[in-house]
Amino acid sequence: MRLTAASAAAALLAAASSTCLAAPPAGLFLARVPNASTTFSTPVALRAPNDGSGRLFVVEKGGSIRVVKNGALLPTPFLTRSVTAASESGLLGLAFHPNFGKVGLPHNDEFYIFYTRPSSDPMLGDTPDQVVARYTVPSLDSDVADTNGTIVLRIPDLAGNHNGGDIHFGRDGYLYVSSGDSGAQNNPHGFAECLWKKPADNNRNSCGTNPSGTQYYLLGKMLRIDVDNRGGTVSADMCGSNGISPAEYSIPAGNPHVATSNTCDEIWAHGFRNPWRFSFDRLDGRLVIGDVGQGSYEEITVSADGVGGLDHGWSRCEGRHYFTTSGTGTTCPSTTSTVAPVLEYSHSAGCAVTGGFVYRGPYAPMRGTYFYADSCSSDLWWSESTGSTWDSGGINRLTGLGTGSVYGFGEDVDGNVYITRSNGQVQRITTDGIFADGFQ
Repeated sequence: MRLTAASAAAALLAAASSTCLAAPPAGLFLARVPNASTTFSTPVALRAPNDGSGRLFVVEKGGSIRVVKNGALLPTPFLTRSVTAASESGLLGLAFHPNFGKVGLPHNDEFYIFYTRPSSDPMLGDTPDQVVARYTVPSLDSDVADTNGTIVLRIPDLAGNHNGGDIHFGRDGYLYVSSGDSGAQNNPHGFAECLWKKPADNNRNSCGTNPSGTQYYLLGKMLRIDVDNRGGTVSADMCGSNGISPAEYSIPAGNPHVATSNTCDEIWAHGFRNPWRFSFDRLDGRLVIGDVGQGSYEEITVSADGVGGLDHGWSRCEGRHYFTTSGTGTTCPSTTSTVAPVLEYSHSAGCAVTGGFVYRGPYAPMRGTYFYADSCSSDLWWSESTGSTWDSGGINRLTGLGTGSVYGFGEDVDGNVYITRSNGQVQRITTDGIFADGFQ
């Protein structure tokens, strides 16, 4: 489905119309997971499969996934693999197949990771590839995965930063993948806007027209792929299958660029700088994306469930402000017909947004609160999550709840939201309220 930014905003308003106003209670606090003495090595994400086990899986940037089970950290990692971990590279994302752990269902032993390949591996670009890989478990209740994985998708890169790297399954059963714009400041090559292939030629207008040199693609994007239907022939527009045959995924029929040639058909949305962390609202399927800005503004953007083909504006806009497009004020998205952020803040408050989750957990008064953060702050940031503007009342921050920069978030099967920090701590957002209706 392809919509204009205006019609997408109308769809978003309709999707949010049933959501109640929300805010964190005065008694909110952060509880260490699994206990006050356990730390992890640079945790960047937390995931919890809906398999009935109650396990939490913590993604460590250096290449390991750790398991918290029955309130304790297991000594053996779920998975350890070699990665390039310098700068913003590493093991960055984890997504369990929706059928993971469910007896009798297809693909019930599969999970996916996003990581930066070791420098000794073959490279499509100047620096190690960013890849999505599929792994399995030897049995449905296993706490240690099989060590051999299968590369599903490759993205060429030319710097160690701006990798995106978050992955989630949507309600449609497809895998969504975020990618950064390659790391070069000011988006000089125009990768974020390009829907096809181009070299690093310092020309934003040469998408698909300059066959010279190394070709880059799928950068500054949100991708959507069907990982269940695989094994087919790699088509010319399956850009991420370079060097992979047969195909390890297929293109969903509803992806916005399948009807055009010389476009990468994996692309769901474009115009991102570094969509480091994103999530789906489990209530209505909204796609909520934290896109890291450059020198002045950070932003959160939202797309209604099933709405693809949208341009999120980088580098013509930085947040609501003009960047490469001439202009002043906060009208850049409307001027350029790109997606306007629901929330924006300047670098007087932070430096790099960490996208989070809309709370849908057991504490009813807090449902609908969007929790997020900034990696230059230890604060927990929050916003109400209805309508097309979430920051009309200003930016809300909860201070004094913990130390260490917030690198990532996670959500368990009950809708509780978790924080991962630079100091190795993992914390669950909780409250003094002990009943789901908010009473104590």
